[in-house]
Amino acid sequence: MPIYQINNVSETVKVGVWKITETEKKLLNTLTNKGFDQSTIYETKNKQRLKQWLATRILLSHFFDNATILYDNLGKPHLDNGWHISISHSNEFVAINLNKKCDCGIDIEKITPKIERINHKFLNPLDIQTITSLEHLTLYWGAKESLYKYYGKKEVLFIENLFIHNFSENENTFNGEIKMPDFQKKIPMAWENIEGFMLVYTV
Repeated sequence: MPIYQINNVSETVKVGVWKITETEKKLLNTLTNKGFDQSTIYETKNKQRLKQWLATRILLSHFFDNATILYDNLGKPHLDNGWHISISHSNEFVAINLNKKCDCGIDIEKITPKIERINHKFLNPLDIQTITSLEHLTLYWGAKESLYKYYGKKEVLFIENLFIHNFSENENTFNGEIKMPDFQKKIPMAWENIEGFMLVYTV
């Protein structure tokens, strides 16, 4: 199994990354051999999306023998065993964040100049003063995506409601903050560069 890495951050926080190298058939066989019901397989014509879906559930099975991903009416994933989960995928990588005590968020993004086209949608003036590279820019996007997933509701403005504090390129940890009318919280976060992909998650 191409489990890229497992990071047991603590007894209540776990992060897993899978690098997809298998065919769709191999992934499907692996999942069904674990007892997964084929009738519930995600239906899509997008082959890459299907492989990501399958790999996500195989990766999850590394942590739990029997856990099902459920989605609320806003599309936020949950587990039926009481753990919180966040999911992200980009190209051949799939990542999950698991938290036993509270909500969580995770994002993995390929570091590419394409992100510069949307920086006006998620950077505030303070962010702009801090960012000095394409890697940092991708990190900030991933961090705010992770915070957005943590909050799990709509109508979030990345510039006005999501903030990054104490970021330093010499440290792999920093703080995120969510400021909404009904919710305010500072959240520890971590990041790392994986083969040109930026992985960011709440801890």
